[in-house]
Amino acid sequence: MTVRHRTPHTLAAQLLLVALLALSALWSDPAEAADSLYDVAKISVDVTAEDAVAARTTGMAEAEARAVKIVLRRLLPPGIDAELPGLIEEDIQGLVTGVSIRNERNSRTRYVAILDVSVNEQGIKQLLHDYSLPYDEARAPSISILPLMMSGEGVVSESDEGWRQAWEGLDLSHSMTPATILRPRSNLGRDTIEAIIVGDSSALAAMQGDYGYRPLIIALGQTVDGQFVTRLAGTDSVGPIGLERSDPLTSDPKATARVAAENAFAVLENRWKSSQTGVPAAQANFQTSGEAMPGAGEGGAPGGVIARNVEAQVEFSGLKDWQEIRGRLTNVAGIQALEVNSLSARAASITFEYAGPLDRLQQDLGLSGFSLDEREGTFVLRSR
Repeated sequence: MTVRHRTPHTLAAQLLLVALLALSALWSDPAEAADSLYDVAKISVDVTAEDAVAARTTGMAEAEARAVKIVLRRLLPPGIDAELPGLIEEDIQGLVTGVSIRNERNSRTRYVAILDVSVNEQGIKQLLHDYSLPYDEARAPSISILPLMMSGEGVVSESDEGWRQAWEGLDLSHSMTPATILRPRSNLGRDTIEAIIVGDSSALAAMQGDYGYRPLIIALGQTVDGQFVTRLAGTDSVGPIGLERSDPLTSDPKATARVAAENAFAVLENRWKSSQTGVPAAQANFQTSGEAMPGAGEGGAPGGVIARNVEAQVEFSGLKDWQEIRGRLTNVAGIQALEVNSLSARAASITFEYAGPLDRLQQDLGLSGFSLDEREGTFVLRSR
């Protein structure tokens, strides 16, 4: 056996190489260093069943199903639903490669946990190929998000609503738009935030300098007249942004904040995906800052018209037709809070809110290429 002794020059060269590799990792694009798109972290489950074993089994299955849906939603273009018809529990189990536990507790009938789930990359790609669905893995450069609450005392980071915790509970590192949550500096004043919210580019540039020049989003939360108002201002991976949305405060303010944070981050992800695919992205009822918001401060819809809940049966020819219809529906003027109640091979039951009379709804749908008719007491919606 031949033993080779390292010379001082060889050892020095190897140490230099290690140092250069470490520096290259630091200088690489943040999106390249981000965690895998096919991992989903921080999935919360809270399940009650007949016994502890059944509760844990159900909780694990729920987390796996949600993880697969989240990965599909990341990869699919805006407007294409991640609810794939025909996908059964056995299919989902075959797509999951591992589950790790961040935290769990249980009783005789209840299982509560925060889980991380890994999904098989090739399996997901094969599934999308089988459904003839396009997908894109291009990720945005990393951004910074500064969650803040506006109160009577000024701008604060922590609040009773749990606004910051809501953002920290999101899986930002595995997303299409990797993000880092920042903490405010001690000298950050209300006047600076208000200037950025109204579009003051010099105030934003100065603040970006303080925080490292990465694209910076101010995620401002505020409770106003029974509403939780979310404002997004600054610059993301696409460009300048100034959006706001209002949600009714529920009996659980922290739950309201969590949903608001989820919706806000979904807008940022869809903006990036839209910039890559050219497909218009729905903005989850966010509007340009400064415009009147439906129900803001009054608890009602514009012009005093009360929003009505509409349930309809959508008929379509197949999966591709349904995906196109759903994407177009999200862009119909006046339609909000669109939800899919059930989905089969040729029909879907949907619910949405619309502020206005039936004839105007039919007119707005008609302008987008839809017909809405009543059949045996049920609204039926079709693409014309």
